[in-house]
Amino acid sequence: MSDNQYPVFASGQTLTAADLNLLRAHEHHRDRLVGRTVGFGVNVGLGGVVSGSALTIQPGLAIDQTGEPLPMPAAGSVPLPPAAMTPSYDFISTAPGGFSVVLEASDTVEPVPDCGEAGCADHAELHIRGVVLRTVAGRVSGTRMDFPADPLLSVQPLALNLDSTPVNSYNTLRDAIATRLTNGASPLVATALIARLQATSIASADLAGAKGYKAGWLNMVLFATLDLLRVEALLRLSGDRTTSPGVVLGWLSQVGGDWVFDCRYRHAWEPPRGLTEAFLGGTCTDPAGRYRSELEALLAGYAPPEPPPSGGGTLPPVRFCPEGSILIGGKCIHVYMPPREIPDRWRNVFIDDPLAPVWNPPDTHWDTPWVVYDTEGWNHFADGVIGVSGYVGYPGDAVKGLLVTEIESRRGVADIKIINTGEEGRIAGYLPAGGFSPSDTLVLTVNSAGTVVATGRVAAVRNTRDVGSALPAALGAVAEAKAAANELRAIGNTVETRFATLQTGLDGLGTNLGQLRTDFNAYKGGAFDQGGFGARIGTVESKYDEFSGHGERIATMESRLGEVAGHGERIAGVESTVKEVSKHGERISGVESKVNEVSKHAERIASVEAKVQLLEKIQVGGKSIAGVSATVGKGIADFTEATIVAMRQLSATNRDLRERTAAAERSQARLSAAIATDNPQVISAATLELLGTVSEMVKVSGAGAEFGERLDAQLRQLSGLLG
Repeated sequence: MSDNQYPVFASGQTLTAADLNLLRAHEHHRDRLVGRTVGFGVNVGLGGVVSGSALTIQPGLAIDQTGEPLPMPAAGSVPLPPAAMTPSYDFISTAPGGFSVVLEASDTVEPVPDCGEAGCADHAELHIRGVVLRTVAGRVSGTRMDFPADPLLSVQPLALNLDSTPVNSYNTLRDAIATRLTNGASPLVATALIARLQATSIASADLAGAKGYKAGWLNMVLFATLDLLRVEALLRLSGDRTTSPGVVLGWLSQVGGDWVFDCRYRHAWEPPRGLTEAFLGGTCTDPAGRYRSELEALLAGYAPPEPPPSGGGTLPPVRFCPEGSILIGGKCIHVYMPPREIPDRWRNVFIDDPLAPVWNPPDTHWDTPWVVYDTEGWNHFADGVIGVSGYVGYPGDAVKGLLVTEIESRRGVADIKIINTGEEGRIAGYLPAGGFSPSDTLVLTVNSAGTVVATGRVAAVRNTRDVGSALPAALGAVAEAKAAANELRAIGNTVETRFATLQTGLDGLGTNLGQLRTDFNAYKGGAFDQGGFGARIGTVESKYDEFSGHGERIATMESRLGEVAGHGERIAGVESTVKEVSKHGERISGVESKVNEVSKHAERIASVEAKVQLLEKIQVGGKSIAGVSATVGKGIADFTEATIVAMRQLSATNRDLRERTAAAERSQARLSAAIATDNPQVISAATLELLGTVSEMVKVSGAGAEFGERLDAQLRQLSGLLG
């Protein structure tokens, strides 16, 4: 008699034990059918805690492979170390070691009381259904479905270089997808769409932006196909479990000599197909219909950017889609371009962990490909996405102007850069992209004619992360400015000392030159032709007189350190030469009896003359560097530019921050103009103004009051040094 048969009793019938047991067996079978309609695995509770020399399993409920309910109303205990038991199961592998804790159904018989009545054979046996904990060597293994073996998981998605050219073969991936969609004689989607897929390709003449679009689209078709195949594998799961019944609750192993219970290695809850179909939102004829429809829409929406009409034509209107979508063929569909490298683990997102619960409906990944690529997603601040693939082939300046107008009309702050072909690698965080959020940085790549050939973006989330690291850099920049000011002051003190020494040497030189002129005057009218030497000495004496007139300027050289510092070696050379001339003062004084010796010193006198002329150039043509030099100002301007760009991403919904950011941008423009003047006093004033507006911007950004206070303190110190 099968489990589907049951007895029917009649009046006056003699019932045997077998008749009554048939009724019991039928009711038990019906109970297990109900269990199989609910699911399989750990339903609730049954966690484990190791304490001392025992593992305690908490109360709970599970359902085994046959549908048998496994209620555990009270906590159970497993002694440690566990004893290996003899049962073996096809879902446990011994290779990893340790022990699996398995919950099984049990059936025990209570002792039958003696029968004291005459003619009484015995009472019926009383059975108790319960559960028992077993410790079995090994760890749970296997998968709940065969999808990890699907051949489409062996392919490699397309990757893109920064210039939007594919890394690997488009045709190879396209053909593999088409073969899997054809599925022998049972196509997974409409055959016309498979034919349309097979007709696509990347031509060498395609603009870079079109190549990037096609690579991103084909990858998304791959991901949508895998999503569909994964759901169909889940739907193929059989509700008829014929393996040895038992539910694994977890894995016991030793870590550093201590026993550890890992509940990840258990039979997590797995619902039956009926519940899966209900949650999938399909129909009885096509339970996976929603996933199939999404794949077909993606195939039908293929619309790579085409070159504009001859003569340029009118720019297409801005197509703005909410919730991170861009328009393709009139339908909002995500198209996200891949990075330069696809992670080796990309397949893992499509393979369900056999140790984790099945989520119904299963997640899709074609519409969030950045999860597969492990890159920054778009629409981070929920401000939508604007499609830009359609602007490939149009003038870059015109595209930028149109998009700036669109973003600002939505009270956003546009950050759009135009770069030349080949400069993509110079932008940190750059990724090819056919769409961007207003909070992102959009990058338009143009050719020599100024035409857009590719589009990309820097995700807003990357810029936001950089703000945290940029703020400490601001404090470091101020500290560097303070150190530079101290260094300039030290250099000034050194130069002042050197000029004092030089003044003394030149005073002695004046005396020697006066004596030398007197000596030469004694030879006037004589046989010695002193015309050349007389003219030269006269020139040197004139230069000395002019140098003496610059005394006041020499006294203020402490604040004039820029170019003088660069001529330090030459100034030292002048000082050395003056000292050398002074050493020969006595010999020059005796020139009337040693004309030949004077001739020997002619070259030295000429050297002194040259040094004096050089010093005059330094003094008269030198540039004042009192305050911040152009180099320091440029460094501060570069830093604040990065900070302002980052803050601009946060200002869309913060009016105060938007106003402070605009003020900082104006201050930055004034500093750039001041740097162009190369006037340290002007640069100092503009630097202090810019750092002040940056401080105010930081305070209203929500970055933390302590940053603003530290910036204020540094600014006060810098103002004291430069004021």
